[in-house]
Amino acid sequence: MELPNPYRTTLLRAAQASLANVWVHAKAETAVVTLSFLGSEVAMDIYDDGAGFDPSAVTAPAGRPDGSGYGLKSLQERVAALAGSLDIESGPGEGTVVAIRLPLGETPARNEP
Repeated sequence: MELPNPYRTTLLRAAQASLANVWVHAKAETAVVTLSFLGSEVAMDIYDDGAGFDPSAVTAPAGRPDGSGYGLKSLQERVAALAGSLDIESGPGEGTVVAIRLPLGETPARNEP
């Protein structure tokens, strides 16, 4: 199935941002990216077995105290623009899963940078 350009761009940016976080923050031994078509949606999950974190500390409007965390905020905005959902499951010492779901069907209008 051919995905509309806004979907491809959002999923690419999500993979890039998530894997950059794995590299910089997680110190993981393993990272796995899966892309699936599930009926009326496309799903992408990024899992790592790294250090984990408290998701509420980076999804707050101000990001982290050290100034990081804005990549996830940007990702949330991209996913929301396509009427999708972004869930982050993590905890200190537990690894992380970033789960993105985008509904298939009519693509919302969006200006690409």
